Amino acid sequence: MRLLDKPYDKDIQVSFVYDASTYDKVKANYSGFELGDANLVQLSEATKTLSKGETSVTFTLTISNNSNFNKKVILPYALKVTDSGLTLPKGKDVFVLKVFPEEIKITAESKVVSKLLGYYNGSVYIGNSDKEVAFTIKSSYELPTGLKVALVRDDSAVLSGRTLAPAGVEGTLPEDDFDALSKKLTFNLNEDSFTNKGEYALPLKYVVKDASGNEQELSNNKLFVNFDIKELVSSNDNVEVGTQPSGKIIDRKGIIASYYGDIYYSPRFLLDGDENTYSYVRDGAYYYFTFPKVRLIKSVVLKPISGTQVKNISVYAGMTQGSEQYQGTITYNGSGDIVITFKKAVPLIRLSVGNFVNDENASSYWMGFSEINFYEE
Repeated sequence: MRLLDKPYDKDIQVSFVYDASTYDKVKANYSGFELGDANLVQLSEATKTLSKGETSVTFTLTISNNSNFNKKVILPYALKVTDSGLTLPKGKDVFVLKVFPEEIKITAESKVVSKLLGYYNGSVYIGNSDKEVAFTIKSSYELPTGLKVALVRDDSAVLSGRTLAPAGVEGTLPEDDFDALSKKLTFNLNEDSFTNKGEYALPLKYVVKDASGNEQELSNNKLFVNFDIKELVSSNDNVEVGTQPSGKIIDRKGIIASYYGDIYYSPRFLLDGDENTYSYVRDGAYYYFTFPKVRLIKSVVLKPISGTQVKNISVYAGMTQGSEQYQGTITYNGSGDIVITFKKAVPLIRLSVGNFVNDENASSYWMGFSEINFYEE
C-alpha cells in the first residue's frame, strides 16, 4: 500500500494493527457488514520497515478456507508510524478489509457430446479422428491449490430413452490439477465395447477432489456422451439422380482420395476447391474417398468438365478398405453437375463412385471432373 505522497528522508517502522474502535467510524460506508474477529485473518508481519526514499510498504493478509463461514464482515486496521515527526496523509492511516462468502460456481462449457458411429458385419466403427471426447470445466474464481478435477462414470443418471453404453467404452477417464479457471478434460473412446447398432448414452459427472481425495459436493454436474450407431447395409436401389443436393455440405478437410483403374491426374484435385484442376477416368475406373470419421451421407455432387458425357456411375459405401457395399447405379442423361442422392442416408467412412460408363460405351473415352462435394443428413 502507498502511504506517503513523497519519499521520507529516513527508514521508519510501520505497524499494521487490528483496531475495533474504528468500526463505528466506518460502518456507515459498509451497509450489511458487521465487525469481524481479529483472528479471522492472519497477518504475516505486523510491523514492516518503510525504507528511506520509498513511499509504499506491503503487508500480507491470509484467510483460511472455511466452508461454514456465512457472514459479511469488515476488519478495520490502523496504520501507525514510529517517527513522531511524520504524519500519514488523511485516509492513509486506516485500512478496511471486507470479508464475505461467495459461492464458487463450477460449470461445464457443454454438457452433451454427440458421436456418430457405424455398424457393419458385427463390428462398430468410429474413425481415428473422432475417438477423442473433450469437456471443458470452468470455475468462477481461482481455486485453492491442491484441488483436482476429474470425470467419473455415473450409471445412476437418467438416460432419456437411450440405452446405457457398455462398460469400458469410456476407456481411461481423466483427472487433472484444477490449477486454472478453465480446464479441458479429454479421453479416448473404445468403440470395440459396442456390439450392436442403436442409440446409447455414456453418463458422466465431473467432480472436484481435495488433496486427500475427498470429493467436494457439486450440483448439476452431470455430463453425457450420446452415441448414434447406424448400420451400413448393401442395396441395389438406394441411389437416384437429383437436381439439388440434400443435407448439409461437409468440410472436405482430412478426406483422402485414391483410385483404382485407368486414371489421368489424381482425384485429390477433386477436393482442392479449384474448378480449373481436373481428374479424368476411363470406363470401369473408381474413385475412393476416405473420411476421417463416420459420416451419414445423403448426397454426392460431381462436377463434370465441359464435353464430358457420363451415362452410368455406381456407388459403394464402406467402413474399411475392401468392405465397400454396393448402393446402386445411377443413369445420367442431363448436363451440368451430377447430383447423386441416397434414398436412405448411408453411414460410412469410405465412399466409392466408379465403374464409370460413358454414353458411347467406348473404353478409350476419357471422362473428366473438376470437383466433388459431399452432403450429410
